[in-house]
Amino acid sequence: MPSAAATPGTLLNAIQRFLTLAREPVAIEAGQPPFPLIPGTYDIQQHQGRLTFEVWDDQRHLSRTVTAIRTAGPARLELEVRRFPNKTGTILLFDQARAANHSLKRRAERHVFREQFRTMLARNFPGWKLAELSSEPDLQHSLSPAHCRALLKRGRTGWAALASPDDPHGASAALSFGLIWLDYLRRRERKLTLQGLVLFLPAGRELPTCLRLRCLHPRAAQFSVFLYGQDNWEQQVDPSRHGNLETVLPPASSDQAERRLAMPGPEAELERRIRANLTAVDGLLLPRPVYGQVPAVAGIDRGIIDLLGASCDGRLAVLELKATADLHLPLQALDYWMRVRWHAEHGEFAAAGYFPGLAVQPAPPRLLLVAPALEFHPTSETILRYFSPEIEVERVGLAVEWQREIRVVFRLRGAQSP
Repeated sequence: MPSAAATPGTLLNAIQRFLTLAREPVAIEAGQPPFPLIPGTYDIQQHQGRLTFEVWDDQRHLSRTVTAIRTAGPARLELEVRRFPNKTGTILLFDQARAANHSLKRRAERHVFREQFRTMLARNFPGWKLAELSSEPDLQHSLSPAHCRALLKRGRTGWAALASPDDPHGASAALSFGLIWLDYLRRRERKLTLQGLVLFLPAGRELPTCLRLRCLHPRAAQFSVFLYGQDNWEQQVDPSRHGNLETVLPPASSDQAERRLAMPGPEAELERRIRANLTAVDGLLLPRPVYGQVPAVAGIDRGIIDLLGASCDGRLAVLELKATADLHLPLQALDYWMRVRWHAEHGEFAAAGYFPGLAVQPAPPRLLLVAPALEFHPTSETILRYFSPEIEVERVGLAVEWQREIRVVFRLRGAQSP
């Protein structure tokens, strides 16, 4: 029975007061999708010294006995409840119209997705032990709360697993965070052989990841991809055969470059400086011509500047520029590199008017990641460690005064450490 300070009457008054003041009230029980508290979808009743809270929608029904109020705050109310059979729990009521409560909804959605991921793993990895499952942030190790991550074990063998929520940015970022998670587990679980990475991606958003996986080193790790849908199904796909590279090479033009160079911001300023001092970045490159966004990468959120240059022997070079630290720089650069490689292999640059008078080689282009030396994200080495050896990649670190003078302070090949 509730105490005198928490009688059914006082509990009812507190809940009704919350519902009266809230503009968009929502109820959440841990691990469950939120229930919007719309009139006609909930009921609160006093009966035989108990307060019962019920809420429902088209697919679910929840009934709990409210026993106390754990915490109360502006537009928030945490209820202690009793569940059958005599188990305690909590239900959080909050006003999602309040900006301060937006993080609560996101966290609840992450918890729901985490439990869905638990079910996906149980269906697709019978006989494996789910040793770890989390959707909490780990800033120290650059692990995102937007993706659920797991560790599967069977004997001395393990798999790192990561699931992306159903949104374009999450799916595009999944491989970066998956590689970071795999590398972290390999360093932490010394007695376990981590075979590789399992990715669960929303169906229809998997193509960028599958294309990137084809450019990773098969000896560095094994990779497995599962697609999931809204109707509780999963399907394993072979990334080496799933989807085709979509790329178009427009005729050579300087108009787009001129528009970009006129834009404000540190990335545009870095591009202006690099274009004017290309040989300072790499002495093998011809100072001109240099092209930008050729070809464009559609369907992927890119916050980096891409340039295309060539050496005097016709070897192409992809330059990816970033003025601030970006965890996704290596894989976003890979998106551009694989498209340039495809057009080079098919001899399309000369036909489209690029590099007039120069015989462009069909060889894979070089890849230069260019940024201020202190702005390379610390996970860059981790991600580059998984690149295929055929990708000749180099990090070029610029001096801090790059806005006045382009001066290179380090060059690192592949995953070398400074």
